[in-house]
Amino acid sequence: MNPLIKTIIITALCFALANCKRLTKEEPYLQAKSTDLLTPIEGVDLPRTNNNLNIPEPSATGNGAAPDSRPPEMSFAKRRSSDENVIIIESGGMPTIEIFNQQDAWDLIVADHGYNWQLLDEDPENCQATYRFYDPITEVEQQGFFKRLFSINSSYLDRSGEYILTCLKLPQKQQIWLQTAEFEAPSSYVVDDLFNHIFEAAIKE
Repeated sequence: MNPLIKTIIITALCFALANCKRLTKEEPYLQAKSTDLLTPIEGVDLPRTNNNLNIPEPSATGNGAAPDSRPPEMSFAKRRSSDENVIIIESGGMPTIEIFNQQDAWDLIVADHGYNWQLLDEDPENCQATYRFYDPITEVEQQGFFKRLFSINSSYLDRSGEYILTCLKLPQKQQIWLQTAEFEAPSSYVVDDLFNHIFEAAIKE
């Protein structure tokens, strides 16, 4: 056999044997041992190491244990015109439209606000008008199949009722705000339905 080839074969075998020895070497973790258990000290309790993540018992049972499925009330839509002469904001906790152009706030209050709004009373001296809002979703519930569909475990809150529009005319601007008959902030659903009509009317030239 050629001495050069013989030398190459022997060298390759040596490398192979060296690698095999490295693979069979025991790792240090195989010799690891568990530590001794804690020894209690007289008069001192050992720490509790089981059931650290106990699930608390419910404070309510039956129907009271079910979460409220009604989503939280969302904020009404705040808007501003491109020239920023008409904006919808919150002022004093009430949804408010501020007008900086030549539109008259009283005319905007008593204008037609759509099918769902009926004018009940108007007081021009105090720039105030009372409306009745008819919730369109409630009207759908009264019709045949939809009545049965919505009446089964329905959690929808009827927004129908009386609402008051009030305006204030200042030297630099006019304000229109909406509140319930109990002088509380109305639902965002009601605000958006009405203020969309007033906003579009207020930005017209």
